[in-house]
Amino acid sequence: MIPDKSFYVNPQKINDKNFSLDPIESNHLANVLRLNIGDKIFLLDGIGNGYVSVIGYLSKYEVHGRIEKQYNQYGENKSRINLAPAIIKRDRFENLIEKAVELGVCEIQPLALDHCQKKTINIDRCKKIIISSAKQCRRSFFPVIKEPVNLETFLKYKKKNCLVGIQNSANTLNKFMTNAMRDVELIIGPEGDFSKKEYELLNKNKVQSFNLGQRRLRSETASLASLSILNSYME
Repeated sequence: MIPDKSFYVNPQKINDKNFSLDPIESNHLANVLRLNIGDKIFLLDGIGNGYVSVIGYLSKYEVHGRIEKQYNQYGENKSRINLAPAIIKRDRFENLIEKAVELGVCEIQPLALDHCQKKTINIDRCKKIIISSAKQCRRSFFPVIKEPVNLETFLKYKKKNCLVGIQNSANTLNKFMTNAMRDVELIIGPEGDFSKKEYELLNKNKVQSFNLGQRRLRSETASLASLSILNSYME
């Protein structure tokens, strides 16, 4: 049985069957949640492992104990989905990141597109949101978020299965889904749409397009709807 309370453990703080938590996680465990010696907790190392563990010692800023059982790739899909969303207003973008983590994305590549009102993000704040969301939904791998790039730079390194949401596309997303598909990159544009130059780049790079129906969706809604559809086809 997996314990209810989850905490981040630095992989370098695991030694054989023993663990220690950093001061922030220790403080939260001891002073906020008020757990005690002998309580079982679930540790997530952010690189794909979960650990059922028992608290052996605690103080205000120090907690350590022993590991009872390890789970590899706990909470992770067999498939890999990378999300490349246009940058939108801070609160909405941060909400998008939180929910995208819950929906299993492995990598988030923000796009600074021509019609984006914002071109930058607070990377450190976004990383904290990712860790918090991963702990909440018990993902053992913490998604990577990268510094923003423009569309041309992103497409230089795109993978084979690269899809883009476009409202007037003739295709639905499930057209491209097969059980064999294990690696997808998903591009979602801004509410101001892609620029003419960006459409030309998408066509030149043969990026397959799809639509999500007749309703015009906000960028974060389109991202989460697309991820949900992908999850229904990809384990």
